[in-house]
Amino acid sequence: MEDSFQFKLRGSIYEVVVEEDNCFTVFKMEEEYLLITKLNGKKWVRIDYKTNEPVIEDNDEVEDLGIIIDKFLKD
Repeated sequence: MEDSFQFKLRGSIYEVVVEEDNCFTVFKMEEEYLLITKLNGKKWVRIDYKTNEPVIEDNDEVEDLGIIIDKFLKD
C-alpha cells in the first residue's frame, strides 16, 4: 500500500490516502472530503458514503483528482 500524498489544485490543498480495492480517500484542506475510485479502469467517480456505491455523474474535480492520482501511482 502506498503512503498518502499531498498536492495543490485550484487553490486548495488535497491529501490522498490509498485504500483497498482501488479506492482513494481525499482530504481537502485537512478535512475528509471524498472517496473516489476509477470505474472500469476508465472514469473516475466518487463513492456515496451512505450507499457505498459509485455515483455516475460529470464531475470535473473528481476527474482532475483522478488524473493526479494516476500520475502519482505511475511514478
